[in-house]
Amino acid sequence: MTLYALLVGIDDYRAPVTPLGGCRNDIDAVGVLLGSRLPDGGFVPLRLTDGAATRAAVIDGFRHHLGRAASGDSALFWFSGHGSQAPVPTEFARFEPTGMLQTLVCADSRHDGVPDLHDKELAGLIGEITARGVHVVVVLDCCHADSGTRGPAPAHGTGALAVRGQPAFVGPLRAADPARVLPAGPGGGRDGAAAVRGTTAGSPDAAPHVLLAACHSDQYAVEVPTADGPRGLFSAALLEQLESLGLDATSRELMAGTRCRVEDGARGQVPVLSPAADAVVDRPFLGGGVRTARSPVTMRRRRDGWEIDAGACHGVPSGGPGDPALFAVYDSDPPLEVRVSRVLPDRSDVTPVGWTPDPHASYPMVLTGVPLPVGTVALDGGPGDGTGATSRLLAAALDTAGPGGGPSPHVRVADPATRARRLPDVRIRVPRAGTVRITAPDGRPLVPDAPCGTADEAARVAVDLEHIARWRRIKELHNPVSALPGAVAVEVVAAAGGEAVDARTRPPLRPGPDGAVRLAYRWTRRGWQEPEIFVRLRNTTDRQLYCVLLDLTDRFRIHPDLFTGDWIAPGYTASAAWGRAITLSLPPDRPLVPGARGTDWLKVLVSETPFSSAPFHLGRLGEPQPAEAVRGGRGGYHGVLDRLGLAALHRDAEPMRPETGDWTTAVLAVETHVPGA
Repeated sequence: MTLYALLVGIDDYRAPVTPLGGCRNDIDAVGVLLGSRLPDGGFVPLRLTDGAATRAAVIDGFRHHLGRAASGDSALFWFSGHGSQAPVPTEFARFEPTGMLQTLVCADSRHDGVPDLHDKELAGLIGEITARGVHVVVVLDCCHADSGTRGPAPAHGTGALAVRGQPAFVGPLRAADPARVLPAGPGGGRDGAAAVRGTTAGSPDAAPHVLLAACHSDQYAVEVPTADGPRGLFSAALLEQLESLGLDATSRELMAGTRCRVEDGARGQVPVLSPAADAVVDRPFLGGGVRTARSPVTMRRRRDGWEIDAGACHGVPSGGPGDPALFAVYDSDPPLEVRVSRVLPDRSDVTPVGWTPDPHASYPMVLTGVPLPVGTVALDGGPGDGTGATSRLLAAALDTAGPGGGPSPHVRVADPATRARRLPDVRIRVPRAGTVRITAPDGRPLVPDAPCGTADEAARVAVDLEHIARWRRIKELHNPVSALPGAVAVEVVAAAGGEAVDARTRPPLRPGPDGAVRLAYRWTRRGWQEPEIFVRLRNTTDRQLYCVLLDLTDRFRIHPDLFTGDWIAPGYTASAAWGRAITLSLPPDRPLVPGARGTDWLKVLVSETPFSSAPFHLGRLGEPQPAEAVRGGRGGYHGVLDRLGLAALHRDAEPMRPETGDWTTAVLAVETHVPGA
């Protein structure tokens, strides 16, 4: 592997752009570290500083320096300088739900008609490289850095801290600019069958890049004084992690420690890793094989105590003094537990139980105990149960399916008192000895009959029941005391024949009396043709809101791929899948015959504070699982939600105090069917 690096550091900006002091120091330190750690010939840097770092030179550096990288190589773009924003041009509107583009301020930006380098242009340049099979890492130490390269800057200098941001630039994009390469958007849909049409080789679909950003798109990155002169706080923290963990550390591992260091050093600056839910961030920083992430949930020290980066938006339950939610350090033996003391929208305060964590470390966490309610299953037996042996096998499997061989944290067998109060989530029938049928409360089968004649087979059925329970909790997730109901509406628009991009001229489809939108296959000379739609998220409020769109399929899959998380401006309508057409197909094992149907539930999570979409990935029911998950071992893995252990329903919901932020959800059912002949 050869690493081609484009290192850009700009301190000497010309008026009216405010000069900085630590950007050249940042990239000098990057060059020294990489040059000392990589073999001769394995590190090929191009350094652009101050006046040499013009817009044209940065573009040329991408195409003619990083562009030398071939399949199997890696490319690094490190930018230390000012970040800003600009009003979004009409043709870019579907890419940017905030109504503003984020920008990098180059050395000649805002002089002689030269604009900033816009985030969507940078995404296009990156896409040209990833399309060739190159592992691309982007590090942005500037304001507004989140979302690939992407509100007004404060006064420059807060005490000893200089801010790497500039007021918005209102100049237009130049029509003939060579960097105007539009990236195509990500796909998604039911069971992977829904696809975004019209993507190109340079799209993030083909090969995502890794972004390590100094802050969210509405935040500011700061410089701090050090013994070696001014430095970007984010760059210094990231290089500290590289020094201590080495280049073999994954981007996710590096960012866990970096975020701790930055949040301790500056209020209001939170580094961001993207795409957080993609396996590319679990490769070594400069490329290599994917490593299984230990957990997407991390505990770290804040000024006033310990917290985990999952909160009410992820379904973490508040519990009560005698029945709290408990997390533990991943794979610790004996368990090193923490008790959830306060649940916020995007994170939770926790208190260590019987141990003292290292204040300089971060810890991957898993859920070990949740307050009720949990999913319930009614074991109804049946004519094939004989003496009840099959039911007893399954009950025993659920009693040992949890961490450390304890009861499952997701599913419990409903006792008579529970069944008297409410219907169970699922029922189990035994049509014949050694076989179980998982049904809805009304008796409708949810999955094909499964063998359950041995302890191992019962353990596999328990895994399926936990999977269904997690899916149901997210589908039912809501905030009954929110002040934001109806804040963001999910809209579905039918795509005209051959239309690949939403023209945003047609109104959304109107749901039926039951609240569902119904779409039908069309019969053509080539056979049944799937319906195609566009999906929009409309902010109906006068405030900016952070949104994630989940697709929950009737195969018990959850994914946020259509809109993984972003701010939507007041009164703005954002496009899912970057405005491209989404094809809805029935699952491959569901024959296309009249009457066949499938359902997607499009659920938007809305918050006043940003949160990660990573915990909301759940594969299809019945996908092969690792042996540890089947046996119920403490380190068992079968989907990110299992490692988080979401309990999405709140038993004792209380009004949130205004300072903690508010959150809500909205859902739209979309039914696809094959009409009569």
